[in-house]
Amino acid sequence: MSDFLRLLRFDLRLHARQLTEWAALVLFFIIVVLLLPFAIGPEPDLLRRLASGLIWLAALLMSLLALEKLFVTDARDGTLDLMLLSPLPLPLIVFGKLLAQIFLMLLVLALMIGPAALLLGMNFSVLPVLLASLAFGVPVLVLLGGIAAAVTVGLQRNPALLTLLLIPFYIPVLVFAVAACDAALMGAQVTPHLLLLGAMLALLLPVTPVVIAVVLRNVQE
Repeated sequence: MSDFLRLLRFDLRLHARQLTEWAALVLFFIIVVLLLPFAIGPEPDLLRRLASGLIWLAALLMSLLALEKLFVTDARDGTLDLMLLSPLPLPLIVFGKLLAQIFLMLLVLALMIGPAALLLGMNFSVLPVLLASLAFGVPVLVLLGGIAAAVTVGLQRNPALLTLLLIPFYIPVLVFAVAACDAALMGAQVTPHLLLLGAMLALLLPVTPVVIAVVLRNVQE
């Protein structure tokens, strides 16, 4: 456990040193939130109705851009080879990287949700459900993205291929998360939608590090 905590702290410090890249992701989130209302129209009631969906769409697109932080850079600079040679189990190393990515993604989104909600005129009674959906949904996005990043780590032009691979798997997360926020807006039950997101997370969390470890070993052979 102490080795895992040291590994997690190292990954978090590594992400913290990449402030420029995270700032670019924040800027991308802001641009998406700012531009989508122009495409939809300035009608306040419509924006209020679609606010949670627009925020979720921006978060999903931002998570796609952040995938290169997982294994692509590690493969380029030789870190992946060191991971494979480490005495620590590879699934444990992978889990630490995924956990650090999830933590930073949630932290960045937590800082941006308030201003985005104000900008879009979102009903603040929906905000707790939106935060809960992000807490369940963003880890699912990162875990699915980790599998796709591992599969494509040795390929050229992998960002485009990653997008094609992930969009079909990301759609259910987006649908359930936005449905929960819409239910909260209409005063309906939000629990079933959040439970579905929680079930997806519970299914992926123990399996994904093992799958990614197997894929990475095969890719490097």
